[in-house]
Amino acid sequence: MKEIHISIKELVEFIYGSGSITNLKDLKKRGNEGTLIHGFWQGKYTPEDKKEVVVNDDYQTEDFKINLSGRIDGVLYREDKYIIEEIKSTKIDLDNIEDITTPSHLAQAKIYAYIFMKNNDLEGIDIWLTYIHVLSKEVKQFKDFYRKEQLEAFFVKSIDLFLDWQSKIVSHEENRLLSIEGLTFPFKEYRFNQRRMMAVIYRNIIAQDNAYLEAPTGLGKTVAAIFSGLKAIHHPRQKIFYLTAKNDGKRTALETIYLLEKEGLKAKTVEITAKDNICFLEKRDCDPKVCPFANGYYSRVFKTIEDVFINESVFSRNIIEKYARKHEVCPFELSLDLSNFSDIIICDYNYVFDPLVHLVRYFEDNMYQPIVLVDEAHNLVSRSRDMYSAEITKSSFVDFLEIAKYFKPNPSYQIKKIIKIFEEVETELEKVNFKRKYEVDENLIERLKTLIIKLDDILSNDEIKFEKSEIQDIYFEINRFLKIAEFYNEEFVCLIEKDKTEYRISIKCLNASGFINQVIEDYIESIVFFSATLKPIDYYKNLLTDNNGEFISLGSGFKQTNLLVLAVDDVSTRYNDREASIPRIIETISAMIKAKQGNYIVYFPSYRYMKRVQTIALETIENVNFITQTRAMSTDERNSTMDLFNNPEAKTQVFMFVMGGIFGESIDLVGELLSGVLIVGVGLPALSNYNNVLKAHYDLSFNNGFDYAYTYPGLNKVIQAVGRVIRTEEDRGIAILLDDRFTMRKYLRLYPNAWSHLAVCNEPNDIYEMTKSFWESD
Repeated sequence: MKEIHISIKELVEFIYGSGSITNLKDLKKRGNEGTLIHGFWQGKYTPEDKKEVVVNDDYQTEDFKINLSGRIDGVLYREDKYIIEEIKSTKIDLDNIEDITTPSHLAQAKIYAYIFMKNNDLEGIDIWLTYIHVLSKEVKQFKDFYRKEQLEAFFVKSIDLFLDWQSKIVSHEENRLLSIEGLTFPFKEYRFNQRRMMAVIYRNIIAQDNAYLEAPTGLGKTVAAIFSGLKAIHHPRQKIFYLTAKNDGKRTALETIYLLEKEGLKAKTVEITAKDNICFLEKRDCDPKVCPFANGYYSRVFKTIEDVFINESVFSRNIIEKYARKHEVCPFELSLDLSNFSDIIICDYNYVFDPLVHLVRYFEDNMYQPIVLVDEAHNLVSRSRDMYSAEITKSSFVDFLEIAKYFKPNPSYQIKKIIKIFEEVETELEKVNFKRKYEVDENLIERLKTLIIKLDDILSNDEIKFEKSEIQDIYFEINRFLKIAEFYNEEFVCLIEKDKTEYRISIKCLNASGFINQVIEDYIESIVFFSATLKPIDYYKNLLTDNNGEFISLGSGFKQTNLLVLAVDDVSTRYNDREASIPRIIETISAMIKAKQGNYIVYFPSYRYMKRVQTIALETIENVNFITQTRAMSTDERNSTMDLFNNPEAKTQVFMFVMGGIFGESIDLVGELLSGVLIVGVGLPALSNYNNVLKAHYDLSFNNGFDYAYTYPGLNKVIQAVGRVIRTEEDRGIAILLDDRFTMRKYLRLYPNAWSHLAVCNEPNDIYEMTKSFWESD
């Protein structure tokens, strides 16, 4: 027998739901208004009347036992009879409200009344549904008498509707567990070390532990992780979160689910897409007065969920958009609501770890204790720091001041106070462009809090005549800054900076591992971080899980001889040497592509460096197509660039990309799609004030500041870039590392074992001869 605990309010809102999507600030304000209105009305009760009366009831069927609970706003006793009162605050004109306007309100009162009647052996009772206008305090009441059998019939009908849905859920769970039990691996043979990876993940989940797994490119990490994660599921409603930083990772995960479905898997999978990316509006505005998909969302969402759940198994972005348009509901909120009934949730890291974005239903409530699989986990170090960082800029407040006088209430006074703080920052930065502060200015925090209260009032004003989107950006900027300030401790720093005419105050997290580890300990049953690059492991463990978790490194099954690794170590690509290095880069490109026609990638540490080399290459290298990455490429531009790798023309193509960018990892170029890569430089992050602050902090924390702030993040980008060459057992290709640091002992000890045959080759003709010999040996 399945036991379910649910509040009466949750029950009726699920079945008879109504209302629109509102953002957090509106919910907070509405909650405060509701509390005040309830207090106002309950203050009129007589001494014999009771308020906030707790009720509980158990209802049992052959398959279910439901425990219902709730609080009745008022139990009144008038003229020898009981009255159940449900109080609702509203801003809607009372002339437009009837007792059926919001069905869940009357349904809530009816179920309260039935349970009260049953517990007190009554045959009839009055129900008052009382609406009170927030501004005018005017009251409209709907009063009716109900016999016990009427309310009992309504109660049973409501429970039956809920249990009908729960039966579908239970039936699915039973089928899911049976399908997992009989699920077989979708390939006849395992790749080298793939089975070991699956065993490690399975044991880790069963032991409810944490692990880091370094697995080489081409091992089949995605299918190994998801398959073993499914096999480890051992109780109903248990969920797998598959976290990935890029759309390519999501696509691979979805393709894996489709593959497992062909083997008999019965599971529900949801893909969560960022709100701005999936929004149907040209510019996102979640105000129900603006967005038709937010307006009345809760009146339509249950039927939408039921429709999707019955007819689909993989709730991909396309599927969610299809049903969201069909039922006119917000696609983003639909994906979150579908996650409640999904077994596998594919999403970005921030939905688990970001304090402002994480899914509250899973990571502020320990009811679910999900399994979490983190793909490309090396990305999480910098991402986690960003999640706990925030900034505000002077220009935002100066621009806002220009239009502030048109708002009511007018926030100009509060804005000017904040601008004055920025003017004090200007004075501090007269002779320097950067200063480190060990605390956040308390005066600034108080001024921001005062301003955001004003902005709450402005945004909550239904009579406002301007576009609310005009102030939403600065509202979220301030709100994030205040939220992050609450986490401030010794792992943070406050920076004031000048960049040309802009002034910036930022809170920077230097090490988020304490927060990440707390989420894991409190809300996650088991987590596995996996990537092709997790060395040195202490770097990742220290900056992700406060040095907790087992580490397992799996070797590659690919033939080492399939990858020719050369180092050109007599040239410097350091910032001051870059112009002088260009002729050697041109010579190396020419030698690399001369031996074999094909597609090649040259990875650079910066756009400026890349553009300079491209200019010279176009003048000196003939019969080659050069394709260069541009800043802020759209998804369509990125896809068009990737399509060029399939170019049927009999001509060599050289792609010039930036290391660590959108083409630096998670792209699969199998077989003849990629012949080789040239890595220009060791990928160090740019020297900057912030990175130097990181270095100083890591010197104090780990006695290894430069490597933590510069060397390891840079080398990670290099290894990821080289990893584009060999994707399958049949692939062959070359990788050339161009920089004198690549043969330093510090770097050599960090390379993958598969690079142990690295050879130094500094003469262009030698590079040509070695690459030619490599291709001829095929």
